[in-house]
Amino acid sequence: MHQLLIIDDQTALADDLADMLPWHEIGVDIVHKAYSGREALELLYEHSIDVVVTDICMPGMSGLDLIAEIKRNWKHTKCILLTGFADFEYTKQALKLRSSDYLLKPVEDEELMSSVRKALDELEQEWQEIISIQKINYTLREQLPKLREYLLRDLITGKQDPAIGPLSTKLQLYEVPITRGASYSMMLLRIDTTEGEYDQSDETLIEYALTNIAAELFGPRMVLWHCTDMHGFIVCLLSDKSLPNTMEPTKISDEEELDVWIETQAFQLQRAAKSYLKVGVSVLTSKRGQFPQNIRTMYQSSLASFRHFIGRDTELFISLAKDPNRGEMQQLNELYLTPTLGLLLEMGQWEAANEKLAAILKELEEEWRDSQEHILEAYFAIASSISSLIHRTKKWLADTIGEDFYTVTSGQPMQTVDELRNWSERVIASYRRSVSSVEKDSRNSIIRKVQDYIAQNPGTASLQTISSSVFLNPSYLSKIYKLETGEGISEYTLRVRMEKAILLLEQSPEKIYEISNLLGYQKPSYFIHLFKKHYGITPQEYRNKLGL
Repeated sequence: MHQLLIIDDQTALADDLADMLPWHEIGVDIVHKAYSGREALELLYEHSIDVVVTDICMPGMSGLDLIAEIKRNWKHTKCILLTGFADFEYTKQALKLRSSDYLLKPVEDEELMSSVRKALDELEQEWQEIISIQKINYTLREQLPKLREYLLRDLITGKQDPAIGPLSTKLQLYEVPITRGASYSMMLLRIDTTEGEYDQSDETLIEYALTNIAAELFGPRMVLWHCTDMHGFIVCLLSDKSLPNTMEPTKISDEEELDVWIETQAFQLQRAAKSYLKVGVSVLTSKRGQFPQNIRTMYQSSLASFRHFIGRDTELFISLAKDPNRGEMQQLNELYLTPTLGLLLEMGQWEAANEKLAAILKELEEEWRDSQEHILEAYFAIASSISSLIHRTKKWLADTIGEDFYTVTSGQPMQTVDELRNWSERVIASYRRSVSSVEKDSRNSIIRKVQDYIAQNPGTASLQTISSSVFLNPSYLSKIYKLETGEGISEYTLRVRMEKAILLLEQSPEKIYEISNLLGYQKPSYFIHLFKKHYGITPQEYRNKLGL
C-alpha cells in the first residue's frame, strides 16, 4: 500500500490532482493534500508517505526547502517538483536534492502519473536491494567474527537462551563448530601490564593479537571461540576436537591428559604475550562442562574464582580443573537473567513481568525449595526493585503497597516459596495500579499543555511547535493526543482557529485578510475555503448575517 502527498498553494489545483486522477491504477491507495510546506510537514510526521509532489513557489516554506527537510528526516521518500518556470537554477537545485523528477506546469495527467509510477518503481528497487539475499549473505560473511563474539557474550550473560533449537540454528549460521553435548572448558584472560608504548586506543589491537596467539596455540587440538565481556576479560570457550560430541563420559585418563595439555598451552600463551606483545596476562581455566548446559553458571563461577584466587595479583595462572568438587553454593540463575524483573516492571511490560516472576519462582520451587537463603535472595532483590520503582514515581512505599509494606519492615523472613509468591504478586499489582494512575495524570497534564499552547498561539501553532513546547517527539505526541481525546491535533487546532475566527468576525474591526493572517493563514482564499467548509458560509456572509 502506497501513500502520496500533493502540495500546492493553489488549493483548486491541489484538490484536482488529488481527487480527480485514478491513482489506484498505479498502486497508490491513499492520497493526502496540503496547501503549504508547513502543513505538508505535519502530514509527513503523522503518515508514512512514499512519494511527495510539490510546487516550488509557495509562500513561507518553498518546495525546495520542503524537499531539503524531507531528505533530512525521511530519506526514502521520493520527491517530484512542479513549477511554472523553466529556470535552470531550479533544475540544478532539484538535482542537488536528488529529486525523482522535475515537471513543468501545466502538467498532463498521464505525465504526472507516469512520474509517480517511476518514483514508486525506484522506491521498490531500493528496498529490494536493501533486503536482497545476496547483500545479506555478503554482509553476514563480513560480520561473522563479530556475530560469533556477540553470540558467546549473550550465552554467558544469559541473553541467549541455551535451548538447543534456536541456538543450533545460530551456531550453524555463524559457522561455530561446536555441537550439543561437546565437552568444553572455559578460559579467562586478563591483560595486566603493558611494557610497550601502548595507549588506550591500542587495547582492541592487543586483544586481537592475543586471541590470534591463543588460536595458534590451542587451534591444532581445540576449537577456540572467544569474546570480550563487560569487565574487560577475554572469555574463551575451548572444545576438544578429538573427543566425541556425545553425552557419554570420557575416561579419567583422557581428561587428566587434556588438563595437562591445556595448562601447557596456557603457560606458552603467557610467555608469548610477554615476549612478543610486551604485555602481562593472567589466565584461569575452568572445570569441564557439556555444551551448552550451564554455560552462564560456569562463566559466573569462573569470574568469581578469578577474582578470588587472582584478584589484583598479576601474571598468574589458575586451573580449577585440579580442585575437587566441593559442592559450592550456587546463586540463583533466573533472577539475574536479562531482562530482569525490575527492568520489565520499569518498562511497563506487565505480561512479561508476570512470566519472569513465574520463572523465578519455578526455579526456586524445583531446585531450592528447602533453601531459605535462596528464597531470601529472591525476596530482597524483588523488594529492592519495587521500592526503587515506587520511589521514582514520587510516592511513599507504605501508601502504595499498604500492609505488605510492613512485611518489609518487620524483619520477619520469608519461609516458603508460596509466601514469596503471594507477597510478590500483591506488591506488583499495587505498583501497576500506582503507575497507571501516574501515567493518566501525566497524559492529562500533557493534553492541557497542548490545548493551552494552541489557545495562546492559534496563528503559529503546528505539530512541530506544539511538540517542542511540551518536549515530546511529534509522532508520539500526535498518537497520545488522539488516544486520549479521540481527536487529532490538527483537527483540534482547526477547530480552535475557526472558533477564534467567529470571535474576531463578531468583535473586531479587522478585515477578512487581516483575520486570516492573525490565524496563521497566509492566503485569505485558503482561510475562506476552510471557514466555509467548517460553517457552510463564507466569513463575509457570516458578518452580513450579523449586520456588521
